[in-house]
Amino acid sequence: MTSKQKEGETSKREEATGLCTGTRKPKIREPSTFEGDREHLRGWLAQLSVYFEILGWEEDNDDDKIKYTTCLLRGDAMKWYTPYAEKVQAKDWTTWEEYQNELRKQFGPVNARDEARARIRKLKQGQSSMTDYWNDFRLIASMAQMDGATMSEFLIAGMKNELQQAWILAELDQDDVEAIALWAIKKEARMQTLKYNKNSGEEPTKTDRAVRNKNGTFKSNPTYEPMDIDATNRGPRLNISRNEYQRRMTQGLCLKCGKAGHRIQNCNEEKRGITQQPRWSARRNNVTAGGVKNWRQNTKIKIINMDEEETIHQPAGNDDCLQ
Repeated sequence: MTSKQKEGETSKREEATGLCTGTRKPKIREPSTFEGDREHLRGWLAQLSVYFEILGWEEDNDDDKIKYTTCLLRGDAMKWYTPYAEKVQAKDWTTWEEYQNELRKQFGPVNARDEARARIRKLKQGQSSMTDYWNDFRLIASMAQMDGATMSEFLIAGMKNELQQAWILAELDQDDVEAIALWAIKKEARMQTLKYNKNSGEEPTKTDRAVRNKNGTFKSNPTYEPMDIDATNRGPRLNISRNEYQRRMTQGLCLKCGKAGHRIQNCNEEKRGITQQPRWSARRNNVTAGGVKNWRQNTKIKIINMDEEETIHQPAGNDDCLQ
């Protein structure tokens, strides 16, 4: 085995030993940038504090902290620092604590206590879990400066209706907001477990089971009936021309047989005794300025009996062409 191979084996052995004993430090993710959002300033400073603690910059290294934090400024936050970087304006800080106070003055809430109280009154659990609701509530309540009884009242008021009803039925005499939140988290977990067990234990109903024949095909559902097309309300077809239709309407005649004294609803004329008009058609290229030629009659010719003595033969349309 060569010297290079021995060095490789030794490095691999040291790396494995470090992983087993926990001496190898994990890779630390750097904090995110800050663009001047007031809602994100508090969390961003907390993220920087944890990062500096991991690097070993807890007590000293104020200058390094300020320089590193300044490199993460973007957008409106960088606009604020630009005059200081160009040395147009003198810096008002020398320590890390003073630098944080200057950031809070520029990008923090104007009135932290009143804004926190307004937000905590509007905060509701909604569709989120009790754990998420409690984390949001606790973060806002830390700046609201309220007493324990008031915070407990707002916490219960923002819970889901199920948890509020369970709290009333429990009849617990508790003013500690953390104890109430812990009780609500456990109660919600029990309720979800019972709901899951109830849903998983249900058997499918008869309507959910597919009914099959012996050959494997599905049986038709006997509750469904085919649609009765004949039951639809349709008006009678009148094979008459528009002029004839208007004449019968004007004179008050029956639209079916053309006789007076009754309407189409009360007409008792037999179908075989009712005849219809012949329908005529012509091709457009056979119509000339001098008149009409080469008329052809449709194969289906019907005659309308206007009365018992006379029979009228009249084309269905184009009355003006025959004049």
